[in-house]
Amino acid sequence: MSKISLLDGKRVVLGVTGSIACYKAVDLASKLTQAGVLVDVILTEGAQKFVTPLTFRSVTGRPSYTDMWSTEQHVQHVGLGESANLLVIAPATAHTLAKMAHGLADNLLTVTALAARCPI
Repeated sequence: MSKISLLDGKRVVLGVTGSIACYKAVDLASKLTQAGVLVDVILTEGAQKFVTPLTFRSVTGRPSYTDMWSTEQHVQHVGLGESANLLVIAPATAHTLAKMAHGLADNLLTVTALAARCPI
């Protein structure tokens, strides 16, 4: 009998902020993917100093998003925020938490969080 995951087919947006703990987000993305979750990763500029988008693409099989203004990644925040079943920010720096608490949206992750229709 196969084990059915409650997460199978769900969509999770994983926001990764600039912390030394970014390497743990790679493991989280891998485990979620193994459980059947579609994982879309958003990396802040600070996160990219610790891990690369290619690292996440390798474990999820999906593109990672980094830039709100990229011509290749046209206006993704609305689609990512509306299609997600859950938005997880891990690691979440104090800086990003403060931005979200005050409604500031100056990068792809914070804009996506404002557009999200799911639990954060």
